[in-house]
Order: sequence, then structure tokens, then C-alpha cells
Amino acid sequence: MKKTLLVLLVSTLLYACGNEKKQETDSQTETEISSEEEDLPILLGKQEITTIKSAPYSSWFMENYKYSPNQKVLGSLKQALEGKEMTIFMGTWCEDSQRQVPALMNILDAIKYDNSNITLITMSEDKDTPEGLEEGFDIQYVPTIILFDGENEMGRIVEYPVESLEADLLKIATGEEYKHSYSEVQE
Repeated sequence: MKKTLLVLLVSTLLYACGNEKKQETDSQTETEISSEEEDLPILLGKQEITTIKSAPYSSWFMENYKYSPNQKVLGSLKQALEGKEMTIFMGTWCEDSQRQVPALMNILDAIKYDNSNITLITMSEDKDTPEGLEEGFDIQYVPTIILFDGENEMGRIVEYPVESLEADLLKIATGEEYKHSYSEVQE
């Protein structure tokens, strides 16, 4: 029993929220996850943003919502995101999702982005949903934030930003060359 628990713990630490060990970035601070938070129910399927802002998820949401974005980038980002839609795949069980999605929501709230243009999909640890909402999106890591111009995918941030959430989103929204954290791995 102890050996099984040890193997499970080591596997969890090695694989983070994807299929490989992630690289750390300076753009976000690490947040400790309490044992109480680890026992939260896992949400699956399409969600309203208010769901992850509310208890019991508010414990990690509000802590990571405190993210301080680069104000210079926000000025340009507001205009660049006009008319664009966003789909966010996340896991309520995933520390990266718990850190990045609230920070993203802080950014979007700061620029008064229309939340009706956001589709939030929560996934299992196997990166799937009961409804198959992930089909056709090749979701290997969470969070995965995909920006669309109409039906066309403009780009995605996978698991964590390369520079910062706001800078990466701006690059994607303006059509600048951008490769997400795992683009080299997937090619």
C-alpha cells in the first residue's frame, strides 16, 4: 500500500498537468495547494466563469486572481482582442490551471473583455469531458487557451505562457509569430 502511494505521488509530481514535466517561468508565482483544496470536486464540461470564482474553487481562484499584469501591454491588448473569441480548457484539479486561469480572468476583466466571448471547458485528468468537447482540439496539457478569429484558430497558450499571459495573448491576437511552450515538442 505504501509503495503504491509512493509511486502515485512520484508520478503526479513528474507529470504536472500534461504528459511531461513542465519548465518553470518567472511570469507567475507558485501557489501552495492545501490538502483541503486537493479534495475539491473535479468539474467536467462547459462551465460559467462564475462557477470557478465561487466556493469551493474560490480558495485558489481569488489567490491567483491577484496577478498584476503589465499595464502597457493591456492598453494594446484591449483593442487587439476586439471581435475575437476564446476557448479555455482547464482542470480544476490542475495547479497550472488554478494559477493561470484566474490570472487570465484578471487580465480580461481589466480590459473589460466581454465574457460572453469565452467558452470555459473543465476536463478530467485524462484531458477529456463526458460530452467530448475536447474532440478536434488536440488538448494534451491544461490549461490550453485558444484564441479564435471567427472559426479560425489564431494560436494558443499551452500550460503556461512563454513571456506573460498578456504579452503572449497580444502576440497571438495581432498575428505576431508565436510558439507556445510545447510547440517544439509537438512538431
